[in-house]
Amino acid sequence: MATNMTLGEEAAAAAPVSPAKMEKGSEKKKPVTIEDKFASLFIDPAINKMSQQMQGAFKELDALSKQMEKEREEKWKMRHIKGRQDIPGPLEGSGQKLEDIISLIEDLVMYEDEEKEKKAMASPEHLDDAAHISMISQGLAAYISTLDTDQLQKLSTRVLSDTTLWLSRLFRFNDASAYYHNDDREGLIRICRLVLHNKYEKYGNEGFNALYTKPPVIYVSGAARPGLGQFICFQLGLPLSSLCTVPCNTMFGSQHTMDIASLERLIKDDVASSKIPLLLVANAGTPLAGHTDNINRLREICDEHKIWLHVEGDNLAALPLGAPPSSVLSAKKANSITLTPSVWLGLPAVPAVTLYKVADPATSLAAGLSSSQVHEKLSALPLWVTLQFMGQKGIVKKVKHAADLSLQMAQRLNTLSTIHLNLQDDVVSTVVVFRYDEDKGKPGLEKAPYSGQQENENPEKSMRSTYDSFNRWLSEKLKAASPKVKIDLIETDHDGVCLRFSPLQSVAYKGTTSDDVNEFIEVLEKLVVQLNNTLKSREAFEKEIEERESLAIVEVPNFAGLGAVQLTPQLWKSQLDDQPDSGKSEIDALNSDLVSRLQTMDDGYLFSSQKSNNDTICVGIGVLTSAVEVEDLVDVIQTVGKEVEDSSKFLETMAEVIRKGIDAANEELRKENEEKIMEEGVLRQIPWVGPLVNWWSPLPKDTTLKGRSLNLSSGELESTESTYKYHMQIQQGSPSPSPKKVSADKFEESPSSPDKEEIPCEEQEKSNPDQTSEETKEIEGTVVTVTSSNDTEETEANVEEESDRDANMPQTDVEKAVEAVENGVPVLNHISAKEG
Repeated sequence: MATNMTLGEEAAAAAPVSPAKMEKGSEKKKPVTIEDKFASLFIDPAINKMSQQMQGAFKELDALSKQMEKEREEKWKMRHIKGRQDIPGPLEGSGQKLEDIISLIEDLVMYEDEEKEKKAMASPEHLDDAAHISMISQGLAAYISTLDTDQLQKLSTRVLSDTTLWLSRLFRFNDASAYYHNDDREGLIRICRLVLHNKYEKYGNEGFNALYTKPPVIYVSGAARPGLGQFICFQLGLPLSSLCTVPCNTMFGSQHTMDIASLERLIKDDVASSKIPLLLVANAGTPLAGHTDNINRLREICDEHKIWLHVEGDNLAALPLGAPPSSVLSAKKANSITLTPSVWLGLPAVPAVTLYKVADPATSLAAGLSSSQVHEKLSALPLWVTLQFMGQKGIVKKVKHAADLSLQMAQRLNTLSTIHLNLQDDVVSTVVVFRYDEDKGKPGLEKAPYSGQQENENPEKSMRSTYDSFNRWLSEKLKAASPKVKIDLIETDHDGVCLRFSPLQSVAYKGTTSDDVNEFIEVLEKLVVQLNNTLKSREAFEKEIEERESLAIVEVPNFAGLGAVQLTPQLWKSQLDDQPDSGKSEIDALNSDLVSRLQTMDDGYLFSSQKSNNDTICVGIGVLTSAVEVEDLVDVIQTVGKEVEDSSKFLETMAEVIRKGIDAANEELRKENEEKIMEEGVLRQIPWVGPLVNWWSPLPKDTTLKGRSLNLSSGELESTESTYKYHMQIQQGSPSPSPKKVSADKFEESPSSPDKEEIPCEEQEKSNPDQTSEETKEIEGTVVTVTSSNDTEETEANVEEESDRDANMPQTDVEKAVEAVENGVPVLNHISAKEG
């Protein structure tokens, strides 16, 4: 029975089936295996979950990257804005508000750092009522300057005359005129001009032409403030030959005061050279030590040679006291003095004053010491107001308080046996200079070992640098522990590094009291005990380090502490100065790691990273703040150092050095072989022909190629000619040791010097060019034999050649050693290389 089909159905039935549909059908019919079920149940979910987690992580990383990019843009904008703020722009047409200007001043005063937040505005710790009145008076002077000329002239004259009278009576310098100036050196410059007008009558008309025939000379003490004499010459236009620096005492008296005998000799020499002694600057309190020159004796010398005497210094502040020291009281005999009440009394914005005595007002006007300008006279108004506010009792009270504090400090410091005071005999000073040094109770010690009167051969003088570093450390600790007691760190040629307490310069602003000084002494006593313990332990510490193989004591300049130690591999311990750069960098890496690990154990207060004299990193052990056993401390350093050395890449670095050395030796031997072939000629290299040529024209005896020796400490290749000649390793420049045979098949190590090793690599070289590649393989396969010698200080890797001629030598090893010793050649251990 036939079936009825449409035309479309027939075409569809007759059309061929596509391969995709066939595969699809076959896939549907494919049975599901156990592996497919396992993958669908376990593997696919795990992969999907991992994919989701990775997508989440990528999203977080993208967000973090965008956030960091945004922060970088903000930082760049802030830096750009800050840079534009530092550059002043044009003034705004409408101006700014006062609040904005004050805010700008605060930003300029406050400490700014890109990595730190802004700190609070810096302000003086102590400002009394007199200081505030002094600052207000500065604005009052500016306001008064707007008055009418008649009123201003009357007021300024009254202010100037009253202030000059009060100061001259207060500082016992009667019948004196005054010059007010902001720079405390400016008064001395004007005084020099005054003396020039007095000494040279034609100076006002002819100027410096009047000085040509008889040039002036200005005498300045060697203990004066640095650069004072040069400043005077530059301001006056005088040559430096017009400056004469008077040396200080070296044998008798204070080493910070002027040598009277030297001054007299210098003056006589200048007079004999047709020079005119002009002016002498004396010190009533040197800038560093606070010592006072012998002003009475200087006054006599100046009267004899008609020299102007000018005195300056902080000890002049003691003149208002009821019973001033006699050394300072003699300053009233001088021709002029310079006062700094702003420093002594704690009065900001108050000018310095120079009091001088002169008979002719015209010369003072010509020198610029007096002025007819009304506004210049008003510069004395702040001092005029504050002097009336404080009164004589208030001024004397401030000066006496500073003098009492200096006396209290000196008395308390004198009770400490290791604190040396630098005081002037029979002279009272408001400055206390002290130094931590050798115990004063030590037998046979009469003076400080750093004194300039010690002989150069004194072994104690070598400790001066150590005590200098301890005093630097002491200054830092005292400043942090006692901020109300201002301590300055000074350094002089005779005394070294010292600490200075000058209450006249700091009490007014710090508000230091007697209790603060007592607290300061208590802190100092604790620190001195720590320094004493550290000094006592230094010798034991050095002995312990000497017994450790991998540790060595190194010198670190200006380091205060128990000492400095460097972890050094055994191979380079005795050759620190001759190491290549790669070796020093390896030592730096080892010691940096050692410091980091020690600081984690000790909270970083005892161990620190330092630079030694050979510019390598080492471990600095600071001052012992508590009782510590030196042996235990060294054991800890050695244990941690061993861990660092074992975990480092030192051995890998040495293997790399050896490999590069062998490659370099191969290259040099190859070049030497080629050069030898060119010298001998091609005929000698042809088989059957070469022997005939050699018989007809024999080669020189010494034509064998020599091996190469690699010095691991210096990284240089050396020749092994001596090894071939004597069959022994030769160490150039060392004393001749007794020969000792060491087999190449076995390792022998001397127990007395385990850190000195020889690593020889010997290679036989042939002249045939066809065997060049073969001998390179032999070099790479050469057996490395390790030997040790008590007399060897360098470690070498030798790539040597063994020739048939040397192997068949009838001479014995003992005869070779005897011959080497007779020829003055040092002989090391006998070796024989075994080729692999």
